[in-house]
Amino acid sequence: MKDEGHTHVGVAAIGQWKTNASSKYQYTCEPFRSEHQDGMIVVTCHLSGNFPGSPIDLRYFFRLERGKVAYLETRP
Repeated sequence: MKDEGHTHVGVAAIGQWKTNASSKYQYTCEPFRSEHQDGMIVVTCHLSGNFPGSPIDLRYFFRLERGKVAYLETRP
């Protein structure tokens, strides 16, 4: 998983990233678009909260393998 310029690999690392982000910031994410692009699912969300740069529309790029997220990257 890539976010904020860092790569997080594995369930434990991704869980720690989520815990840290949730403790630092309060935010809401409202999805408003979903599409397929270059073999990935792309979900665009309106993200707002108490973080620098809020609000922003972020794109979440997912690749699924055997029904699980194998790759996730966030981009503005």
